[in-house]
Amino acid sequence: DNTQITLAVDDVDEITFTKEVTLTEEEISGHDYVDLGLPSGTLWATCNVGANTPEEFGDHFAWGETTPKEFYDWDTYKWCEGDEYDMNKYCSNSSYGYKGFTDGKTELDLEDDAAYVNWGTGWRIPSIVQIEELLNKCTWTWTTLNGVKGRKVKGPNGNSIFLPAAGFRLLDYLNSIGSLGGYWSSSLYDFDQNNAYELYFNSDYLRWQYTSRYHGQSVRAVLTQGTVTMMVIKKVDNTQLTIAIDDIDEINFTEEEVTSPEYVDLGLPSGTLWATCNVGANSPEEYGDCFAWGETTPKEDYGWNTYKWAEGASDQLTKYCSNSNYGLNGFTDDKTELDLEDDAAYVNRGSDWRMPSFEQIEELKTKCTWTWTTLNGVNGHEVTGPNGNSIFLPAAGYRNGDSLYDDGSWGNYWSRSLHSSDTECAYELSFDWSGAEWNSISRLYGERVRAVRR
Repeated sequence: DNTQITLAVDDVDEITFTKEVTLTEEEISGHDYVDLGLPSGTLWATCNVGANTPEEFGDHFAWGETTPKEFYDWDTYKWCEGDEYDMNKYCSNSSYGYKGFTDGKTELDLEDDAAYVNWGTGWRIPSIVQIEELLNKCTWTWTTLNGVKGRKVKGPNGNSIFLPAAGFRLLDYLNSIGSLGGYWSSSLYDFDQNNAYELYFNSDYLRWQYTSRYHGQSVRAVLTQGTVTMMVIKKVDNTQLTIAIDDIDEINFTEEEVTSPEYVDLGLPSGTLWATCNVGANSPEEYGDCFAWGETTPKEDYGWNTYKWAEGASDQLTKYCSNSNYGLNGFTDDKTELDLEDDAAYVNRGSDWRMPSFEQIEELKTKCTWTWTTLNGVNGHEVTGPNGNSIFLPAAGYRNGDSLYDDGSWGNYWSRSLHSSDTECAYELSFDWSGAEWNSISRLYGERVRAVRR
């Protein structure tokens, strides 16, 4: 009825918008699903699109196509003009678009969703968020079902699904059957628009990654029902306030300029904003604090015997381990990204901040111009973005044991991403006068953190 409700900003900590979703038999269309007890309420199908049993491979689809085919390459891909830099749909970076084409689409339209088209209105290809939830909230076991190798995925409530290692199609070949599984998400890769996110696994490890959109991959469909969170507006203290959608007709927002901690918009394709100084510093040239990977406070001594997530050795990890050879008594949890409580940027700077992902570091490295320079007597790199704005990263060195090494000549900055196979290591940004690169390095070292926000 357009009645206005006014709430003082100081009286609101968080607004959560939800809706109740109840699926009908018509929407489910006769396909079986399992409730894994996931926080989102997502229900996962028991078999792949095109299959009739959990262990059947089913069909393989290029990303955004809804029918299988005989040959998979850029020439036969529906959403390009024959080349990986000539996309004609799902492109927000003109460098990848046909004659500079962009449409800003980052999620599949329903008519291009193989689950929706083949199974009915209730079904979807999972988003990258739903795939991350499946990775992080479930227990994954390499096993065999009726002679077919794959992963048993057990949810928090004890229920499980089986994902066969159905391989992938490239040209007219079916590759790696029985050894790996590649399952599409509905989400376009943030940076290289000729790629999309997928769930990837073999017998040794599992992760989300990105791959070329023309590849033929499996699809495991999802349903969503129950109370679904549509949007969250949150203040930094994380206190929750939930208001039913039906009780709100209009919300007016006013914005106050953020002055501290400061950030710079470098004009990056992803929209990532980079802080102007390191965590623990008050100016761009200050070194700030050193942190071991996954720790949120600096310390005097950096080694395996003081590392929070190990029992004194690199092969005795107790958290963030997807390879049992590195886990304490074979421990694995398949976590590949830092939880918020272990993110030094989030803990020290507030809920808007994160340590950068590997992809954000790669974007900073490849999309910016790096110039070795001196700021107020401190060596480092000026990093200039596509829009001409810049940040300064001091060559602050790293800590091992109780000593600081290479300050003034090297910069070492953590990402929040674990190395995909050597889980004693995590990815870092490192640089000297000659340029920048990403590396994987032992998690015990004390390195700097330059926070990001989106």
